[in-house]
Amino acid sequence: MGYINGEDLILMSTATLSKWGNSSAVRIPSQLLKRLNLEEGAELQIMVTSNNEILLRPLAKPSETTEELRDHMKMLLSKIKPESPRHEEIDLGIEGDEKI
Repeated sequence: MGYINGEDLILMSTATLSKWGNSSAVRIPSQLLKRLNLEEGAELQIMVTSNNEILLRPLAKPSETTEELRDHMKMLLSKIKPESPRHEEIDLGIEGDEKI
């Protein structure tokens, strides 16, 4: 196990640098993509450490799809019991041009 900037690193796989057009490429095994919740087309940041090690990091956390969010909302709404206490609508005044 390696150690960089206070983070433990786990060697999960090895890869081979291959020719891809005028560049070179490394294939990321599918089990790593699944673990990281990444899909083809995800943008990665490439960094080189002072020890000449290459680090890849997703630029942004992958967001859930609309369908996944809709399913999650349905699941949450299904947990509301009819006898659950509810409150009346609260009038907060005019909307728009609020200042924070």
